[in-house]
Amino acid sequence: MKSRCRFWTLAVLAVVMFAACYGGSRLGSAVDEPSVAERVWAYGMRHPEGFTLCLRTMECPTEGIAVAYAATQGCHSREGLDSVVAHAMGHAGFVSGWLDTADSLYYFDSTRLFPEDSIAAAIRFGKENGQIAIFVISTGEEIRLR
Repeated sequence: MKSRCRFWTLAVLAVVMFAACYGGSRLGSAVDEPSVAERVWAYGMRHPEGFTLCLRTMECPTEGIAVAYAATQGCHSREGLDSVVAHAMGHAGFVSGWLDTADSLYYFDSTRLFPEDSIAAAIRFGKENGQIAIFVISTGEEIRLR
């Protein structure tokens, strides 16, 4: 009986954790956005090549297609990162940072993750949101949209 109860407890916990970072659930307002933004900024400074970070766990997913929301375009500084984090907390819960080699600017974006078998949907969302590129996390492939 105990092992069965433990199994269900772990199963529920796994579903909750998956939903928190991959199901598009919104993060609670109890999270201190400026301190999260500080942690994201520090992470970005340690990973100048780029990253996608789940704000709930502060870990990077190993797969998915990262596509930024239009609402947070144009953030290149620590000051703008607060609004990116606030948007991400109210949406999918992911923030990405990446260097666009075409213009040499480092971008911070509130990001939505698509399953890797949903490339058409990811491209459509990226174009609808005026994105320069989308990123396949598992392969490191950047797909330019313009």
